[in-house]
Amino acid sequence: MTGSITAQLINVAFVPVLSRLYDPGTYGVFSIYISIIGIVSCIASLRYEMAMMLPKEESDAAGLFWLCGMIIFGFAIVVCIGCLVFGGFLGTLLKTPELIPWLWLVPLSVFLSGVWQLFIFWSARRKQFHRTSISQVVRATTSSGSQAVAGLFGGHVSGLIFGAILGDVCGTTTFAKQVAKSDWPLIRGSLDRIRLKRLAREYSDFPMYTSPSSLLNTFSACVPSLLLAPFFGKDVVGYYSLGFRIVWLPASLIINALKSVLFQKVSEVYNLGGDTYALFKKVTLGLIGIVMLPSLLIMIFAPMLTAFILGDRWYTAGEYARWLVLWLSVMFCNAPAMIFGQVYRRQRALFIIDVALLVCRVSSIVIGGMFLTAMKTVILYSIVGFLFNVFIIVWIWSYVRHKSKFSSTASSFG
Repeated sequence: MTGSITAQLINVAFVPVLSRLYDPGTYGVFSIYISIIGIVSCIASLRYEMAMMLPKEESDAAGLFWLCGMIIFGFAIVVCIGCLVFGGFLGTLLKTPELIPWLWLVPLSVFLSGVWQLFIFWSARRKQFHRTSISQVVRATTSSGSQAVAGLFGGHVSGLIFGAILGDVCGTTTFAKQVAKSDWPLIRGSLDRIRLKRLAREYSDFPMYTSPSSLLNTFSACVPSLLLAPFFGKDVVGYYSLGFRIVWLPASLIINALKSVLFQKVSEVYNLGGDTYALFKKVTLGLIGIVMLPSLLIMIFAPMLTAFILGDRWYTAGEYARWLVLWLSVMFCNAPAMIFGQVYRRQRALFIIDVALLVCRVSSIVIGGMFLTAMKTVILYSIVGFLFNVFIIVWIWSYVRHKSKFSSTASSFG
């Protein structure tokens, strides 16, 4: 976890530097590029990487590792074809022609992102969390550092894009070396066609339900970057992007490090028949306690602090951050609920919720784009996210409590 915090601190430290080297419009175009990568890469392995935490046999987990790697490679080829055919249309649709020359890099970014997630879950399965920490520090240092250097030579969007890719390459390579050094014999010995077919069928609920759910959830989270540009222009996307980053980067110091560790812990407690409700309650209430005071301070002081730290031209980003914290603070507390929902195999219900969330989020941006200002549109979007995340927390809380009571009763009669 120390390495994860260090990596995020590096990213936080570079924000004031990058905000003075790149203008809001450039940040807006880069945000759209990153949103496209996020949407596509979230299903690069059809979410089979999450299933690696569940098998009792290490050989089956290693088989899933192979399955994920093959799917990611094939998926990147499909994305490459899609960019060649529809790249120009996408740039026109988003009213961001500056993006079109860089869409040929999307398949590479998708491949690197998919492999990165694969290594994270494999290392969590092996309880080798230091691998993730080391790789995250390398990735953050290379990415932010190269973006800063590129910004000194003109502040073009290419500096942000190539910097991000260079960070992905260095971070993923570092990860690969660590995994190969310790786990290659196990992984190599688990490559078996019959095993892979069996595992693909056994964990088919991940591509069937978790994958579409992840796609919908990621797309709905990226809706502002994709839809604000056609309605309000790339500068507004830049303000929104940095406003989001101001709030979420500090929060991710904790949540990104917690997620992989917690998924492994929840899976272990669940498989051993332990008290999952006590674990859920402890982690969720702990996150609520952590987030309350910072959220209040952001709502009061964000615009002034943003202008002071990042420069006067980013004051509007602070105004956005003031309202985005309403949604992001609850999403921060929602992380355990999402993990418990996966472990309890509630993928179908979560998928239905994500469909409803996507419809409401798109509607809020479209309605805001037609009838409201950019600021009021962001507020409306944040309120929608707040309400849905509260609902998911309450629902999973009740579900886990009910299942824990049922399991305790069944054990007492057993």
